[in-house]
Amino acid sequence: MRLGTFVAREHEAPREMVENICGVLVHVIPAQRHRVKQALESLPGVEVHTMTDEGKMVVIVEDAAGQWAGATITSFHDIEGILSVALVYHHFDTDLEGEIVP
Repeated sequence: MRLGTFVAREHEAPREMVENICGVLVHVIPAQRHRVKQALESLPGVEVHTMTDEGKMVVIVEDAAGQWAGATITSFHDIEGILSVALVYHHFDTDLEGEIVP
């Protein structure tokens, strides 16, 4: 299956009753780290937890209203100053109220 087809299908899927949390390591040009941090935090569902002087950031991304976390992470590459993006943790749960969602 083509990645684009998969992403499009997942993006259209309903997101009610879903917990989708991603831990992402982002490496940026050190001199641009503050601007990149602001750009990331302006995105829905994104929180920068740690930033080093060397330009490494620990970022948490969650599904937000109308925005799938995977699409948000993919959009990181459009932010000037970002060198690399790596998904290092992923938690996906459809059992938020004790019942499995079909």
